[in-house]
Amino acid sequence: MDIELSHVSKQYLHKTVLDNLSVVFQGGRIHALLGENGTGKSTTAAILSGALPFDGGAILADGKAVRFASPRDAVEKGILCVQQRPLLADDISVKENILLGIEYSTEVKKDGHKKILQEIATIKKRWAPQLDMHTLVAHLGGDERFYTSLIAALACKPQVLILDEPSALLDWEQRRALYANIRELANGGMNIIVITHIMQEAELYTDTVTVLRKGMSAEQYENSKTFGTEENEQRAGRSNTVQTPENGSEYECRRGPCGDACGMKCAVSFSGVTVRPRKRPGLFDISFSAECGKLTLIKGLQESGLGTLENVITGMETTHMTGTCILQTADVKHCVHLKSGKFSPAFLRKKSGIRTALIPSDRTFRASNPQLTIGQLLCAMKKGMVDNAYAEKIIKRADITILPDETAAALSGGMLQRLIIARELDTDPQFIIACEPLQGLDMQTADRTTKLLGSLAAKGCIVLILSSSEFPVEICSTVYTLEGGKLTKED
Repeated sequence: MDIELSHVSKQYLHKTVLDNLSVVFQGGRIHALLGENGTGKSTTAAILSGALPFDGGAILADGKAVRFASPRDAVEKGILCVQQRPLLADDISVKENILLGIEYSTEVKKDGHKKILQEIATIKKRWAPQLDMHTLVAHLGGDERFYTSLIAALACKPQVLILDEPSALLDWEQRRALYANIRELANGGMNIIVITHIMQEAELYTDTVTVLRKGMSAEQYENSKTFGTEENEQRAGRSNTVQTPENGSEYECRRGPCGDACGMKCAVSFSGVTVRPRKRPGLFDISFSAECGKLTLIKGLQESGLGTLENVITGMETTHMTGTCILQTADVKHCVHLKSGKFSPAFLRKKSGIRTALIPSDRTFRASNPQLTIGQLLCAMKKGMVDNAYAEKIIKRADITILPDETAAALSGGMLQRLIIARELDTDPQFIIACEPLQGLDMQTADRTTKLLGSLAAKGCIVLILSSSEFPVEICSTVYTLEGGKLTKED
């Protein structure tokens, strides 16, 4: 199926998101959709998949005008979208979520329940053999949630498949396998649209590239290989290398007495951490530290225990655990036994006396909520009192266009990430826990964010980064790798 947006516009009360956008996506090809945060990529996907109405223009499917009142209408026409972080029902299993996701598919009505279950098993074996169909979704990592939604979409046998940042939480080997499978779908005639910020992916794995700028099609390339030049990468909001003030170097702590001046280093260290959640990967006797003046990176995948580690270091883990955490600055020192249950977000933010910024990997529900207004989201640390002037200051700092009384649901993933980072770093933190800090960010914003984290380390912050994706290793002073629930320090 060929799908075309013809002079499509989408306006909100105070802004225009899409402005007379025209673009054609031909069937049997893989199309990359790029652009900076806020340029309309997610809005385009939402309109094509029936999740959002448009105000002007037309959508043409094989030359015939179509209009969707809901995602259900789009599914019946063979158009589905898989979000990077799909909204799934946490309290039921993977299998039950998949069946719920294909409820309105014509394939279920045509083939029957038994045949659909067989089809789901075949898709799972090919795309996500490690996925446990009986696990509660609440216990899944981000990559497994993505595959749950993807399997449901593929079981519907779509003609047009839209993938929003499909490889964001995958390593390169997983990405290659993902795109190899996607290529087979395209060879079979499926129309696949991939929203991505990774130019290398677009160049290697897609057929065409469309770059959006301010809701309009800025450039279209019928051959992705022609978009791989440095000039075109810059147009897409990408820089070839990410630099901080001094790559990989250590900085002098400028907050106050530290190091040789007081016989100690401002640092956070965990030692002997062991935790065995029932439905999630465990951690086994891991120890690490993060010091001021350094960018400290822990890299790994969700199935290696990265999500569990995030829960531990942010005080969100509820499973019984052993180990200790020592937090130390020039003014404060705490030694907390993790099994005591005293280590919590409230302890980190308020009780420890160490200003802590928490940037979680789950920006949708742990750092925010779609139903919150932007004012409520940004003033969450102000005892529920919305301060519009403060909210507008953070919005301006994040460099996005939105008003405090609009809801978080109106934001794209990248825009929400920028607001959360701006909110957390506005507190003048001494300790920063940044989990997947670059997720959803275009290359230009990711570059700025990386430089910002480096500059905060230079000013004396303790910066601890958890990442399963493409945080640049070369700029980090200390790098740990998490595999199979065990942690090793790289030389």
